[in-house]
Amino acid sequence: MGLKPRKSIIVTGKHGFFVLLLSVFALVPLSAQEEDQRATDLLRLYFDNVYGDDERLITGHFYYGPAKGSIKGHPYYFDDSWKNGIIETDDAVFEGLRVKYDICINRLILNYTTTDNASCQIGLNSGKINRVKITDTEFIPLPGSSDSTGIPFAQLISNGPVKYLVTREKSLEISSSTGSPDYEYKEYVRQYLWHDGTLKRFKSKNTLYRAFPEIKGRLKRFVRQNYLYLIRNKINDRKMLIDYCNHLLSGNDE
Repeated sequence: MGLKPRKSIIVTGKHGFFVLLLSVFALVPLSAQEEDQRATDLLRLYFDNVYGDDERLITGHFYYGPAKGSIKGHPYYFDDSWKNGIIETDDAVFEGLRVKYDICINRLILNYTTTDNASCQIGLNSGKINRVKITDTEFIPLPGSSDSTGIPFAQLISNGPVKYLVTREKSLEISSSTGSPDYEYKEYVRQYLWHDGTLKRFKSKNTLYRAFPEIKGRLKRFVRQNYLYLIRNKINDRKMLIDYCNHLLSGNDE
């Protein structure tokens, strides 16, 4: 059972933004669709309230979807379908959203219904987002980026003293195969380690060994004992090693 808002109050946030807070609720059951729509309405109101300061989450541009034509693939992180999403800012957490992540243009896309029942898609400003969860996958802005409005979201694979992050991007390129579509989306994956304020490309296991020589021996033994294969596409094996590294760095015994 959900709670339907009966009254709302607008207060000023710590950065001068307006945040919509629900204060009084009526005990009225909400369907799943109503709950999702309430979440998107709240986020839309948030955009409207901070729009005047020009420090808004929304980019101000409608999203019309990927390019049309003879194209293989799609530009999204997962697939071409709306996913359940959670967005966290400094001021609020918005749940029950319908989102996609277009990694060709590096833009998180929100789907919402306007008051006149029109369906709209808008791009969000990544500079105002602290965390995103799409289905069960968590993303954070890639640390160390100087572009506050175009920061790529990195999938948080392992969390702890060392964060293991993966970014994916796609570009629309001329197809290299004869008899196939004219263009295709090609994906490029980069992996990083974030520790003590430093971002490093995670190119091989030696990246980790050089960063922590004091536990290098135990890390190597863990790799041998668990038959880990640490090439770039073995993200799950790499995650196991980083999880163990975080276990050791947190002061735990083997």
